[in-house]
Amino acid sequence: MFHPKHIAAVLIAMCLASTGDAASRLEPPGAAEKMTIQPRGRAYLFRGFIGLLTDRGMDKLTERINRTGVTADVNSYLMWRGLADQAMSDYRRDPEPITVIGHSLGGDAAVKFAERLDAVGIPVSLLVTYDPTRFAHSVPPNVERYVNLYQSSNILGGGGDVVQGRGFHGHYASFDLKDRRGMFHTNMEKFGDIHDQLVSKIAALAATPASVGGEAIPLRIDIPANATIELWDSGLPVSAHAGDTLPTLAATYHVPLWALTQVNNLSEDAALTKGARIIVPRYLVPMAAPSAVSSHAASNTR
Repeated sequence: MFHPKHIAAVLIAMCLASTGDAASRLEPPGAAEKMTIQPRGRAYLFRGFIGLLTDRGMDKLTERINRTGVTADVNSYLMWRGLADQAMSDYRRDPEPITVIGHSLGGDAAVKFAERLDAVGIPVSLLVTYDPTRFAHSVPPNVERYVNLYQSSNILGGGGDVVQGRGFHGHYASFDLKDRRGMFHTNMEKFGDIHDQLVSKIAALAATPASVGGEAIPLRIDIPANATIELWDSGLPVSAHAGDTLPTLAATYHVPLWALTQVNNLSEDAALTKGARIIVPRYLVPMAAPSAVSSHAASNTR
């Protein structure tokens, strides 16, 4: 016959065991692992006129964006109006950062898409155009960051040097790739190094939308034939200190010397006076490439 103390001990043990089982069932898988912020957002991509034959790069870019957690779809440039209306409805229901990307006539459509959202006050976090046509509209004021990749040498099917529209105060960067060997209008959207940067930029902006202070200076850059393509977001004005030169500033801000000389229209050995205003290309959020933003904060406290 069991002693009452033994029975009580068994009951307590059973309760503890069942409580432990319940706790383990309620704890979600991986709860002990470090939590990370997942990107949220929507991306709308548009192929050009012969997109099904030539714009496979847009399909691959869409797949890569989806893998970051940002919902992305690619469609014909002809679909932009209906998709813009759907984007309005989705944003009102659940406001998330919006990215729009287009190639060729798809680039023109991407700008029109942004314009339609501007009419109802919906912001576009990032607008990217790959060699839009010369008839593309200007960038509307609701666009926070605009990147244009084009070839001014393209006479047919591209070459659009899209400019800022009335009221645009966002970050603007236009990159002329006319000297890039092996790059043409029909394959521009397929280059993996550009995909890498766009995907990184979209994921970073969707996870932690950046609010970077300071004046946003438009960038217009001709990428040299052998230079690495770096997709900066805009220019940042900084003041030269005593003893600064363009080579030392290039090292301080982690940007190529050729970019500083071109953006500021100066030679490599130009003499800089104290307080001289120098424009430095910058990234809005940290990516794989170094960001000039943190360097600027440290440098200007000297």
